[in-house]
Amino acid sequence: MNEVDYQELREAGWRRKLTPAEAARLQGWLALHPEQQMEWEAEAGLNQLLSQLPDAPVASNFTARVLQELNRETAGVPDRAEPAGWLARWFRRPAAGLAWAAVLMVAGWIGYHQFTKPSGTAQAHDLAVLFKTVGQEPSLFEDFDAIRKLPQADDEELYAVLNVQP
Repeated sequence: MNEVDYQELREAGWRRKLTPAEAARLQGWLALHPEQQMEWEAEAGLNQLLSQLPDAPVASNFTARVLQELNRETAGVPDRAEPAGWLARWFRRPAAGLAWAAVLMVAGWIGYHQFTKPSGTAQAHDLAVLFKTVGQEPSLFEDFDAIRKLPQADDEELYAVLNVQP
């Protein structure tokens, strides 16, 4: 007897009482594998306790409800009580769901960057003011000390002109 036979005997023990031949084979297996003896005894005890439980009451229309659910699933009719039923139809396949998620993420990213960056006219105006200020003295580009002599602007204004986040 091998591991597969042992597993089959375990599963048979879940459903019914083992025949004397099956019980003999099982005892032979457990004699060779004593580490599984406790596991088998625990399962046998659990199976015995479960068989003593009373059957659960079933609704009188149980069969009709099961058939109704099967018909609804096979017909592909979405559950109207489910608020996200239309989402389930759109994202039925994982590839389609991922594609929609990617499209929404790209659209959000583009929209965010479109509205957070300053407009081109504002940047052009800031550059014009900078070049007008610096253009009056060309020596400012030649001597670093002359650059230091320029009037100091707030860092926020400088960052806005350079379009750099602090």
